[in-house]
Amino acid sequence: MIFEIASSLVMGGVVAGSYYCEKGVGGNDHQKIIKIARNCGLVTKDRKELRIHRRTNKGSYNEYVYQIPLGLSSTEFINKIDHFQDGINIKRNVVDISLADIKKLDWKKDIIKQLRILLEKKRKLRKEVEIQFDGMLIFRIHNDSLTTNFPYDESLFNRLKGWEVPVGITRAGELIKHDFEKVAHLIDGGATDYGKSNWLKSTITTLVQRKPNDVKFTLIDLKGGLSFNRFRGLRQLHSLATNSSDALKALRSVQEKMNVVMNQLLDNRFEDVKEAGYKERHFIIIDEAADIADDNACQEIITDIARRGRAAGFRLIYATQYPTSEVIKSQVKRNCVGRLCFVVDSATASRVVLDQDGAESLPLVQGRAIYKTVRCIEIQTPYIKNDFIDRTIEPHINIRPRKESIGTDAKNCAASTKNRKYSLIIEET
Repeated sequence: MIFEIASSLVMGGVVAGSYYCEKGVGGNDHQKIIKIARNCGLVTKDRKELRIHRRTNKGSYNEYVYQIPLGLSSTEFINKIDHFQDGINIKRNVVDISLADIKKLDWKKDIIKQLRILLEKKRKLRKEVEIQFDGMLIFRIHNDSLTTNFPYDESLFNRLKGWEVPVGITRAGELIKHDFEKVAHLIDGGATDYGKSNWLKSTITTLVQRKPNDVKFTLIDLKGGLSFNRFRGLRQLHSLATNSSDALKALRSVQEKMNVVMNQLLDNRFEDVKEAGYKERHFIIIDEAADIADDNACQEIITDIARRGRAAGFRLIYATQYPTSEVIKSQVKRNCVGRLCFVVDSATASRVVLDQDGAESLPLVQGRAIYKTVRCIEIQTPYIKNDFIDRTIEPHINIRPRKESIGTDAKNCAASTKNRKYSLIIEET
C-alpha cells in the first residue's frame, strides 16, 4: 500500500511538472523575450529595454504585455517575430502523462514496468508566438499549434451574416470573417499550391449560397481557366475571361455598368448603393493578376474599380502568386484595405501584400495565411472540396446551349437542301 501511494505521488509530481513546464508558469518565456530583444538590438541608445506591464495565463496561451521605451516602434519587434519564435520555442520533449493514465494502472501486475512505459510516453513541445500592438506591445505565447485542418462544411453558412465570407480559424478556435460591406476590396497573395485559389473558390461558393439573387461575378482566370471552370454555368456569372484580351473586354463591361450605377446615384443624390437601397453587389475576382500587370488598359480600369467601386457596389478581389510592386500597383494597394497572404518566398513579397514582414516565416502548410485589415492575424483558411462546391452551386447552374454562328447555320441549311429533287407543296383549296 505504501509503495502504491508513493508511486502515485511520484507520478502525480511528473504530471504536474510536465503541465507547468508546458504552460510556462515559471515565467522563463518573459526572460527569453527580454534576452532575445536585447540580442536583436531592440534597445534604445541609453540602453532602455522592454518593461513588463502584466503577465496573464489565458489557458491555451500566456500573454505578456510590455511598455516600449521611447525611440523604438512596435514594427521593429513584429518584424523580428521569427527570432522570437525560434528563441522561445522549446526544442525538447516533455512527458505526456495525464491523471487518467495513472488511474488506468493495474496495481496487481508489474507496476514498475507500467511506470517505465508511462515515462517513455513523450511528445514534442512546440510553442508559437504572436505579436500585436494596441498602445502596449503584446506577446502571446501559444502552447498549442494552430490546426492544419479546417474543412469547409454547411455549418459555416449559419455563422455568417450579410456579405461576410469565412477567412479562417485562429488558434483559439475563433472564426475570422471578412465583411465585404465594410471592407470592399481585398488583395490575395501567396505562393502557388498553398491555398490562394481554394480560398477564392470558397468565397464564390459562399456568396452564391447566401446571396443567390443579389450577387454577380466577373471572373478573370488567367491560369488557363481551370480554377473557375466549374462556375462557368452560374446564372450569377456576368462574364468569364481566360486570357488578357478577354479580360480587357470583361473589365470594360464592368466599368460601363459601374458608370451607369454611379450616374443613377448622382442623379438621385445618394452617397452610395447602401443608402440607395440597391441590393446587388458585383464581384470582380482576378486570379493571377501578374498576367495583366503590364497591360495599361486593364490596370487603368482595375484602379478605377478599386477607387470608385465601393460606393457603386463593385467589389474587387485581386489575387497573384507573384506579389511584387509591379504586379500590385500602389493605387490598387491604397484602396484594398483587406489583405490575405499565404506563404511567400521573401520578406519583400510579404511587405508588398501586408506592408510588413511575416508571411515569409509562415510554416509550409497548405491553407496557412495571415489576414489583415487593421492588424495581422495568423489563421488556417477553410479547405473546400470540389464535390461540396458542385453540390452547393448545382441549383444555380444554367444549362446553356452551344452557340453557333449565323454563317455556319446558313451554310448547313444550304448544304442540306442542295441535292433535293422534290419539294412538298401544300396549297389551300
